[in-house]
Amino acid sequence: MSQLQQRTMECFRERGYIVGSVERRKRFPARGKQRCKLCGAVPMVDISHDLWNVFDLIACHPNLDRAAIVLVQSTSSSNHATRRTKILTSAEAKFWIMSGGFICLQSWKKVSNRWQSQDEWLTLNQFPRSLPETVEEFYEAQRKAKLPDLPPGTDIFPNPIRDEEIPF
Repeated sequence: MSQLQQRTMECFRERGYIVGSVERRKRFPARGKQRCKLCGAVPMVDISHDLWNVFDLIACHPNLDRAAIVLVQSTSSSNHATRRTKILTSAEAKFWIMSGGFICLQSWKKVSNRWQSQDEWLTLNQFPRSLPETVEEFYEAQRKAKLPDLPPGTDIFPNPIRDEEIPF
């Protein structure tokens, strides 16, 4: 977990939230690297994978008037705009807010040798209208994204194989 995520966790805990990480670590053998000649170990590469490729933390506050469950993205202040764009182009983030959840983008910068955070709470009206409005539209868009990009009128199998041409 990065230093900024740890700062964000501590900040939300001080506010009365229960906080947990939704980031996973994946390990892969490093391509092109040779095994250690002494012990035979393969060098590994660690990759972090966020929830929906966007969020680092989940936080809930049990003592508010209504249950507040928040997905949090923590970043440096220089990456704040990039992370905001990443969240606002995520259909999953839009569905999270539509289902009653909250999203906080917390960025950190050092001011006078002390770390300070800036919170931006994202709302539904900030998301573009081009994102899917229903789960069915979302899954249909994902299905279409997996199809090959062929010109209109192209047939994937231009010459079908007839049964008599199959040798078995």
